[in-house]
Amino acid sequence: MVSLSFHIWHLKVFVRILSSFSNAVIFRLITREALGVINVRLLLLYSTCHCFSREAFRRSCLSRFDKKSLEKKFNLLWMIVPTCLICSLLMRYIWLYILEEPDPNLVQNYSLGVNTVIFSVLIESLAEPIYVFSQSYHFVKLKVVMEGTMLTVRSLSMVICLSRWPDQAMYCFCFSQALSSLVYTFSFYAYFAYYLNSQHHKISPLLITSLHDIFPKFSKYFVEWEDLCLSWSFFKQTLLKQLLTEGERYLMSFFTLLSFAEQGLYDVVNNLGSLAARFILLPIEDSSYLLFTQLLTRDKKSQSLENISMALTVLGNILKMMILLGLTILMFGYSYSQLLLYLYGGTKLSAGIGLTLMRWHCLYVLLLAVNGVSEGFKFAVMNHVEIDRYNKSLVLLSVGFLTAAYCLVSVFGSSGFIIANCLNMLFRIVHSIHFIQEYFQVPIYWWWKITPHSLIVTILCVILGVTSISEVPYYWALNLANCGRCKSLAYGFG
Repeated sequence: MVSLSFHIWHLKVFVRILSSFSNAVIFRLITREALGVINVRLLLLYSTCHCFSREAFRRSCLSRFDKKSLEKKFNLLWMIVPTCLICSLLMRYIWLYILEEPDPNLVQNYSLGVNTVIFSVLIESLAEPIYVFSQSYHFVKLKVVMEGTMLTVRSLSMVICLSRWPDQAMYCFCFSQALSSLVYTFSFYAYFAYYLNSQHHKISPLLITSLHDIFPKFSKYFVEWEDLCLSWSFFKQTLLKQLLTEGERYLMSFFTLLSFAEQGLYDVVNNLGSLAARFILLPIEDSSYLLFTQLLTRDKKSQSLENISMALTVLGNILKMMILLGLTILMFGYSYSQLLLYLYGGTKLSAGIGLTLMRWHCLYVLLLAVNGVSEGFKFAVMNHVEIDRYNKSLVLLSVGFLTAAYCLVSVFGSSGFIIANCLNMLFRIVHSIHFIQEYFQVPIYWWWKITPHSLIVTILCVILGVTSISEVPYYWALNLANCGRCKSLAYGFG
């Protein structure tokens, strides 16, 4: 088990490094306007369609499949496809006819990009039933391989196409997006077709014996009413969570607070700043959520005291680890932000607003680390009544977040988006703490046990001071070396 986790982690690291390297190359090959349209406007459409159509079904059906509910769960999961079709067509209309269209002289074939994103979302929705089933049976490595393959195909094909046709950014994006979605969906079905006919299935049999078993079966009781209610509750909660997660991009797209060039720069820094969250924090959050769904049920009355005690211990240990990780990222990240930006994109990233954005991101990652696990536990044990109650508070939080972001951007520029996100995370952490307190009835001193020791905090503060001083000569040495190369080239051509 440890060996498997180690290999999975290595695979994730490789994929993320490849993706980051590809993004750095893409940043140098296309204009900022094209980058803003593709990475902000079109990928926002992609995440919106996916979030509205599949996230609620994923969360409600992730618990263990059993023989009695197998058919109804697959029926419910196949409802993702028509839901995806309806959401995608609605979003297509908004993106094409309501939002401001980019200047054709700067970014061509915008409508083709929108239609390609809709196509890729629909293709990927066909893999959802088998994806959720595989996760329920702990095919963890499969998820990493499939998502890594899709990301690798998308990144490499984009880089290869752009290096050949740098003036056709939209065509390159459309080709890479469609190709990666087709590879992703085909790979899931190909793997299970192979697995169900292999010796592995005979040793560890699943509830399905062929791919035919995953397709919908029409009967009098098509789905479980409780699962449907839970999906609807998660759907309403997902709408609000998406608004909070991607709120700054919705504001950029609907109110044009930043130009497409500014959006492109913000997106590059945002992706680089959230690299630690995707690299380290997200796998921990996903694994902890899966653990809590398997360890506890949504009906607290039926829980065993042993499971509740174990869940509390695990939750405390994970939260303490996430706080330490977040503080470490904050201390080193704040000091070396300028150096990192310079190495990644040169002076056009390391100078000006890019440095401020990156430093705010370091604080945001700390809050993100704590919120990811605490909120994951909350959603793993809430029933649909509690989720509905939480959704009502999210409405107020969403309105407050968007209002704060709009006002802060007017004062601080693009940094206002990250400051608003920090405030949003802080409020969500407070709510999760209150829920955990009510659920476990823990004493106040339990929260002090999961906070870092004062000695560790002191050491981290010393590290912050030392790294802040040492970062300056490194940055200027690189800058002077770069200027020296430029002068040599100038003398050579002169």
